[in-house]
Amino acid sequence: MNELVEQYLEIRKYLTDHIANSADVYFSNIWDPYMKFIIIKETNELLERLMKFEFPDFPAKYFPKVKFRIFEDEHHIEAGVQTYLNKQTDLIFLGTNELGGSEFDFYIGKSLDPNTEYMFFAKYGHACECQYSGAKVAAAEYFQGAMTPLSVAFGMAVEDGFIT
Repeated sequence: MNELVEQYLEIRKYLTDHIANSADVYFSNIWDPYMKFIIIKETNELLERLMKFEFPDFPAKYFPKVKFRIFEDEHHIEAGVQTYLNKQTDLIFLGTNELGGSEFDFYIGKSLDPNTEYMFFAKYGHACECQYSGAKVAAAEYFQGAMTPLSVAFGMAVEDGFIT
């Protein structure tokens, strides 16, 4: 395993250990409905500053991303921490999930194909080639109800409002 990946895993462990303290602050039922967006943004900025302070030699563009999912009906918040080092910094992190016994990181990015707006990625390892990608396949699998890595990525993009 190369040095960058080893450092990444150390930072991910540090972040995972400290994220619970940040995520527990959210619910009190008296806040404005838009407050959750402010809290998520501020929490992410706080975590990034913390990582820069604790790991100043690690390239900031490769810091693990955190995706908060808020379930208002259950008064529950989940924080997904990016599992694998991703050197494609132009992708938007959608979250992480286990599927078929394997951990995946899910991303969305702009497509180079003029027939489709977005490309979906499901990463299952640290190497660049350890990923599934697709656009039309992701949509087709999602609408067929298949539980594949790309259909999950597409579903997360729908939940986050990228796809209408």
